[in-house]
Amino acid sequence: MKGTKIDMSGKTCLVTGAGTPVGREIARNLAAMGAVVVVASNDFGEGEATRSSIVGKQPSAQLDIHTLDLTKRLSINDFIDAFGERHQRLDVIVFVINRSSRTKIESDYGVELTWMANVLGPYLLIHRLLDTLRASAPARVITVVSPYAGGLNLEDSDFDNRSYSGIKAYRQSMQAARLMMYGASSHLGIHGISFNACVPGVMRGDPGASIVAGLMARSPSAGAETPTWLASSPEVAGQTGKLWMNRAELKDKLREAGDIQHLWHILGMQALR
Repeated sequence: MKGTKIDMSGKTCLVTGAGTPVGREIARNLAAMGAVVVVASNDFGEGEATRSSIVGKQPSAQLDIHTLDLTKRLSINDFIDAFGERHQRLDVIVFVINRSSRTKIESDYGVELTWMANVLGPYLLIHRLLDTLRASAPARVITVVSPYAGGLNLEDSDFDNRSYSGIKAYRQSMQAARLMMYGASSHLGIHGISFNACVPGVMRGDPGASIVAGLMARSPSAGAETPTWLASSPEVAGQTGKLWMNRAELKDKLREAGDIQHLWHILGMQALR
């Protein structure tokens, strides 16, 4: 956030996927603004690496490190309990989602792993933290999605009736993650919470990117700029239900009102398992 001075003192921000390069930079940016940053990663070592990377340059950074695997029921439950014990408010959630699997694996919710990590897991976490978000309103939720999205099949999100493809599962989860945020904006925005999705550009290691595209990948710091802006800037206060890139709204060609409502219903049913 070069040239930007935003005071986030007194605010609590949760960054999931904070062990990834982009997640780490988002956490670093928010900590530099004075926020208490809850660093959540499915890998404990990556979470600790993020803490060390930030504290090495910002000794006064206020960080709270957690292991959070959005594919596992127990991990979600443990995180919710620990968060509730340590924090009274939650002003921002930034989901950095990028999980994928080459083979079909079923989570303990009975859904395909990539779908669980990138779509149902964030949906569950939003609902489990909804009371805290509402009490902290105006609050913001941002999901960082890959530009490689599409092929969503709401009748077969688990690939029960299709040949499984890791790339197809990943791309459909990225489309669904966008739609989930639009649905959250419609269903939960009344509580004073904004919900937006953003594309950081092509990032190195993106499972959906081709080798050629990977050669033109952006740096993690560049990829973190728009998510940080959405999480902190007064310019976008109240903006909700949109897709962003490079601090500008994008028209989402994959956005269909019927799909948003259908997805919201499916996630509600899957959450009851």
